Amino acid sequence: MALDRERLREVFATIGNALLHPTTICLIGSSPSIFLGQAARQTQDIDIWQPMSASDEGDFAQACRAAQLIYDPQGEISPDDVYIQIVRPGIVALPRSFETEILARFGRLTLVMPPPVLIAAAKLTRASDTDVQDIVWWMRARRFGMPELESAIKSLPTRENRETAFDNLIVAALVLGDKT
Repeated sequence: MALDRERLREVFATIGNALLHPTTICLIGSSPSIFLGQAARQTQDIDIWQPMSASDEGDFAQACRAAQLIYDPQGEISPDDVYIQIVRPGIVALPRSFETEILARFGRLTLVMPPPVLIAAAKLTRASDTDVQDIVWWMRARRFGMPELESAIKSLPTRENRETAFDNLIVAALVLGDKT
């Protein structure tokens, strides 16, 4: 079962109501764009950037179970499983810290996300077909262009991340029809 916008809202409401302690999670990956209305986009995982999140792990894991989500699987999962993935530095190319944007509050749960331009820059380090679709959606939804994206790429944590993102920037430019 994949998560769409409506199901994400239900999941977060369930988690927020099940939490015993105030919790802030920083959404990365595709969840923020789906949550904000990226049409026809779904995911089976909710990626949480651990350095910019604050939770009691036991409390949060129990609330995830209440929402029928697998909490931070470490092994193989079924294609039908829906899960919360805790993402730590090194796995994803994000700076250790950044300003966050509040997406919503559900009970004791506060959802935040990185600046959209930073999400797009990080997605350029992989640039799968769905990553490129997400990047283009963010650029159109939040009205930022290549100069802002190039600036965000420069903030990525390693030279390898930055070089890969700059190499893949041409893909987003081609999809947008922008040669700048």
